[in-house]
Amino acid sequence: MEKLGYMENTKGSGSISLTKHTFERLITSILKLFKHRHSLEDISENQLYGFGNYDDNLPSLKKEFEKTSNGFINGKYLYNKYRELQSGKPQIKINGYYKNVFFKYLGFNDVFDFLKYEINDKTELHEQQKLLKDETTSKTYYYVMYYYGEDKKMTKGHFTILNNWKTFELVFVYKDTNENIVTYTLFGTILQQNNFAYFETSLFTEKRKIKGANFIFYIGKSTPTERPIIIGTYSSFDKYDHCIAGKIIAQQFDSKDSMMAEAFSDYFEPYISQELVKIRFINESSLPKHTLKLSNKSPYSDVFGRIPNKYTLIFNLDDGTSTKLNIEIEKYHYNILCIENNIFIENDRLSLENKGQILEISFDVFGVFFLQKAAIFAKTFYLFQESTEESSGVFSGVDINNNLVNGSMVIQPREKVRI
Repeated sequence: MEKLGYMENTKGSGSISLTKHTFERLITSILKLFKHRHSLEDISENQLYGFGNYDDNLPSLKKEFEKTSNGFINGKYLYNKYRELQSGKPQIKINGYYKNVFFKYLGFNDVFDFLKYEINDKTELHEQQKLLKDETTSKTYYYVMYYYGEDKKMTKGHFTILNNWKTFELVFVYKDTNENIVTYTLFGTILQQNNFAYFETSLFTEKRKIKGANFIFYIGKSTPTERPIIIGTYSSFDKYDHCIAGKIIAQQFDSKDSMMAEAFSDYFEPYISQELVKIRFINESSLPKHTLKLSNKSPYSDVFGRIPNKYTLIFNLDDGTSTKLNIEIEKYHYNILCIENNIFIENDRLSLENKGQILEISFDVFGVFFLQKAAIFAKTFYLFQESTEESSGVFSGVDINNNLVNGSMVIQPREKVRI
């Protein structure tokens, strides 16, 4: 079982280290095959590895590897690995993406096939096998990542953490309009600092390697693997080229099989969806030429600026009685504050609707008051006159006995509007 686990980890997406002897043999075999295919005797290093001022119309390992991988290859990376060998470095590390390309180009499935057929010296073979085993004894961790994604849909993907929480591979799973599964692969590095883990991703397009999403997870003082779930935030760009940000959850699974089964399942646990639905910030990819075109809300910003004030809210009940609540809407910050003793407001929200003509206010009340939750709609026109005219409106909510209530109301500005 140990050997199987060791082989599985080494065949995966993580990086591997090769001894100088093994890597020299690998490079020699690659160059031999490349020159044979193109009947070459000599070639410059720039052209061979495909960096600097090389000719893209002539043969290069960069082009050969791009055909093999169907993705972008960084020619300078290939050259740098060759330079590490030339400098006498005893071990050369190859990242997971290039590792697979190197062996696939020669027709081998993985490093083990290569060692079996290409390394004949038993001492060198033993040294390389020991290095691979030491490198892969660290446990691989399996997670499924969840967030509220494009097209207002819950989205998830399989998330594998390797090399003692230093590198990872993340594959998001989507469905197209025909319900076919489409995957989107990211890989990257992890930095743990203070109470947080920072995930920086990259991805390969047809032409180049580019930066991908960034994730920040709170992990606390304990090791991150002690918790079944970690919660964080992401910032990225979506498939429509919008700048996006939001909340993200990663849940740990016991095995690769259970992770994959969950990632490709259409089912979402309610405790996951409840935390993520609608939590998504989208910054449209457009640059306005005028402040009134900043968004579709901009033309009503003058009305919005007039809202901050102190108000008396008068709630009229069905039994003919009424009750009052005094609040303040803060200037510039638009927080809704209760200005009465022993009552405070949380989860407050304020917005303009219907082209700035309707003011919507909602909040939760903590303390002794007949309403515990309230949603209010009122016309804005009368609030902003020179006199402190009142505005009529309606409300709905939950009272202190958990009854659903609704009725009419009056909003009385307590001061003249100050702009």
